[in-house]
Amino acid sequence: MQEYFKINQMAEGIYQIYEPGGVGSSLIVGKRQAMLIDTGYGFADISKAVRTVTDLPLRVVNTHGHTDHAGGNRYFNKVWMNPADKATYKEYQNHQKPLVAARFESVRKAAGKGPIWPEDFDRLAWYAAGTKEFCWLINGQTFDLDAPEERCNQTFDFDEASEENHLIEAIFIPGHTVGSVMFFDWKNHILFPGDDLDYSLWMHFKTSAPLYTYQKRLQQLEQYRIEAILPSHRKQLLSPWIIKRMPEAIEHLSVEKSRRFFHPRTGEPGYLYKEILNGESPDGLDMIYITYQINNM
Repeated sequence: MQEYFKINQMAEGIYQIYEPGGVGSSLIVGKRQAMLIDTGYGFADISKAVRTVTDLPLRVVNTHGHTDHAGGNRYFNKVWMNPADKATYKEYQNHQKPLVAARFESVRKAAGKGPIWPEDFDRLAWYAAGTKEFCWLINGQTFDLDAPEERCNQTFDFDEASEENHLIEAIFIPGHTVGSVMFFDWKNHILFPGDDLDYSLWMHFKTSAPLYTYQKRLQQLEQYRIEAILPSHRKQLLSPWIIKRMPEAIEHLSVEKSRRFFHPRTGEPGYLYKEILNGESPDGLDMIYITYQINNM
């Protein structure tokens, strides 16, 4: 199992569990509890990879409902997600999984490579398997990983965040999907945005939020002391620089500066905008690119 998943320690008590499909799940280990942010494609049992790192009681959450983030939910009894992403999850669970598998097969075959999944992968079981039980997150909800028992706040009277307790806060920022959630670790000052914040931003899906909504909601991140960001599709911690730079890129975006774009798996059309950074980025990355729909700007 460790050979399939690559586990890298990103900071004290912070691990990234990366899989061959090109996506990472994040594991935060507290004193009394641990939290797994996203569960990957589900081609292999990610719960076994988690248990090579910690035996603490585990809270499992999804940043959104796409299969590369929620496909491994089947290995856990309970998973927390924003209820606004129920439709996204159902669409991917019921219709997109065969397309995901077929895309991997065609790309790997063209490259002369074997299957992306392990030898014991049961494709039909994967198609059929879903989340055993969802619990619904509330915006601003906090989870204390140093608490002696598994608990969470289900009212709006949340624990006051401080470095004396290990709080993880759920921050609802509609963007990549309407139900996208970022998780902020108040102790380590690391933001886990899933696919909702990175140098590449995919906003052309039918269930993506309008660009202007996302642009405005990003401003709320300025109230947090964010020192690093760990997106799901990168193997490095990013600086918080992108939090202010992304809204600027959206402001610069126009159809005239964009080209037509088609999703490589579904063929879903949209537009692609690229902004060259010319050495601006402290992360050593040279471009921001955004996919979007004209009717969702």
